[in-house]
Amino acid sequence: MRKIVFAALCAFAAVAVSCKNDRESDVNPGDSDIDGLYINEVYSCNPDWVELYNAGNEELHIGGFILQDDKGAEEEYVIPEGTTIGAGEFLVLEEFSFGISSSKGDRVTLLDASRNVVDDVMLPVMEDGSSYGRRSDGGSEFAAFTAPTKGRSNTGGGDPLPEPEPSDAKVYINEVLSAPAGDDMDFIELYNGGEADADIGGFVLQDDKGAAEEFVIPAGTVIPAGGFLVYEQVSPGQGESFTFGLSSKGDKVVLLDSERKVADEVDTPDFGDTKGESYARTVDGGGGEWRIAAVPTKGFSNTDGADASLKGVLVINEVYTYADGSEKDDLDFIELYNAGGSDIDLGGLKLWESGGSAEAWSFPEGSRVAAGGFFVVVCDKDNAWYADPVNYPGWGLSKGPDEYVTLADAEMNEIDCVACPSMKRGESYGRVTDGAPEWQIFAAFTKGTPNEGPARQPVTNTMGLWVNEVFTNNQDTAQLPWNESVDFIEFYNSSDTAIDFGGYVIKDDKGADDESYTVPAGTVIPAGGFLTYDVCKKNAEGPSFGLGKSGDWVFVYDPAGVLVAELEIPAFADDEVMSYGRMPDGGDVLRKMEPTKNSSNGGEVHPEVAVVINEILTNGSQDEDWVEFYNGGSADADLEGYVLYDDGGVEKAFTFPAGTVVPAGGYLVMVAKEEGSFDFGLGKKGDALTLLDASGAVTDEVEIPALDDDETYGRRTDGAAEWTVFGTSTRGASNAGGTVRE
Repeated sequence: MRKIVFAALCAFAAVAVSCKNDRESDVNPGDSDIDGLYINEVYSCNPDWVELYNAGNEELHIGGFILQDDKGAEEEYVIPEGTTIGAGEFLVLEEFSFGISSSKGDRVTLLDASRNVVDDVMLPVMEDGSSYGRRSDGGSEFAAFTAPTKGRSNTGGGDPLPEPEPSDAKVYINEVLSAPAGDDMDFIELYNGGEADADIGGFVLQDDKGAAEEFVIPAGTVIPAGGFLVYEQVSPGQGESFTFGLSSKGDKVVLLDSERKVADEVDTPDFGDTKGESYARTVDGGGGEWRIAAVPTKGFSNTDGADASLKGVLVINEVYTYADGSEKDDLDFIELYNAGGSDIDLGGLKLWESGGSAEAWSFPEGSRVAAGGFFVVVCDKDNAWYADPVNYPGWGLSKGPDEYVTLADAEMNEIDCVACPSMKRGESYGRVTDGAPEWQIFAAFTKGTPNEGPARQPVTNTMGLWVNEVFTNNQDTAQLPWNESVDFIEFYNSSDTAIDFGGYVIKDDKGADDESYTVPAGTVIPAGGFLTYDVCKKNAEGPSFGLGKSGDWVFVYDPAGVLVAELEIPAFADDEVMSYGRMPDGGDVLRKMEPTKNSSNGGEVHPEVAVVINEILTNGSQDEDWVEFYNGGSADADLEGYVLYDDGGVEKAFTFPAGTVVPAGGYLVMVAKEEGSFDFGLGKKGDALTLLDASGAVTDEVEIPALDDDETYGRRTDGAAEWTVFGTSTRGASNAGGTVRE
């Protein structure tokens, strides 16, 4: 389960990016010429609605105007043609499909038909049942209302929520970990900034859910003057600390004193996929400035750790991991970028990869990187080419996906770290622009130059062509009818029309033109049919490149050079005579399986990977959240050691206990917070679930949409690839009996 292990060793760089920056391409740069039209009130407690107000003296025609949430154009709503709003009148919009978040805050933007901004409102975290609106219609000041005034004046009965009363206590929230790595847990660090010991018995810790899951600090709890106290998340009944989970996607932490006055509060950022970084005050207890800390200082001063002047200034900017060391001009490299305004002396800084800090390489004295410049470290594995371990690290980089690179100061305190995905030959992993927080795979590396190249070509599959099954672990001798001594690639046509496959090009992860295979003219894959090629050296009738049992890729390009299909194949043990394929044919679930060469992937799936997430309830009016699992295998499945987690990540995962079994062809329903079940909640406005087997491999994962009361999200039929929303659940029974939402 190496992916989980390396996350504990490395917290790769991320910076919370404002919504405006995320959406610059969604809107035009100028404001709209429309005057007097406002987003006047927003309600986000299902069903969501947005109220517009026309403060002008004339009727406005707003057909073609656009409403967006913080996802921008991804889920935008276009107001129907012919829609008008009279002078001094209100219009309530309810038909949009995106969900407005009350638990995390959100953003609502109104664009005119030319995509210029008419109005833009940032929404705070809100209590259920309240709305957020202008104190006076069209005014500049906003407030949360206990009684929404949908479709009428905001001065007609919407009492603003009372402002919380501040506390005189000098106890502060000092550091928060909401995206822990490995076996770490969420924590909240408190700091006593006073000159005397602070008795905090009766103080209260809350997250964005408020009093619903609050933790009351036990009587007699004292923080010494200038001291720290850390609370780690625990499971209910497992200790005197908070039980609520802090979302890595952004949350709120509130500290109330014993009179329930607000002593301190902080909104934590969205850490994306980054694990192990905390959110901390730059100075203990002081001011309002916070930062993302790559190295948490739990229980200690936030000024401890690596030289803060280098963090976010000297960054790992680009990594190339594919080189096999066979050519001097094609070696792995790590590129650093200096985002600051002064030269940086690199002498004595450390660099290491996933082999660990014991193999750290030190930058030689005199190494410098200019302001706004690059410094490239070339990896010379085993010193095979340069025989100069002072100037070249003697280790190489793995081509992924478990590779990571760490940059640290002379005392081994982390400055920057990045986890690398799996890549093919010539590709690199780099920041979208030099020093930016976002990363992407580049189609070609830009060693020592700005990251301005194109991103990896996306897959464009509109014809139903799939890399359906691949065998990479050819054995010395053939003992089975399908000949396990030869690798193979199977293609599947899921459409109802034959595919003319002639002229298409097949490549492995090397991407080399001289090793690619061009499909002969006249080759056809029938509708619903298969085509399989043996893969071996000196192959006159198929691909002659080698497929690696330690992991590989298969890419398919159409005659115009467009990438139309791909499949990443994991590593196999020497004696693991299994293939890797889609279940069902052309589906999204990928598994190791008994090979079914040139036929449907209906062969027996190993029992340990036969279990799938089958149906989910996230918004029950009477019931707790639950997850149903289905075993499509031919033998009972023992789930001991399996792991389930939601979008909060593996740090809040549930590990299945001994004796958890799903019978062959049967179901298992686990209800949240019951004994022996998971204790995290599922978001009614959308969430995600991932299931790992006992080895740490992903066996299933699903993105859950927003659901209305008592709706469930399930596979159309048990174990199928297609999902749908059910108006009535089929808990513990076949999904074929469910009623699909109209």
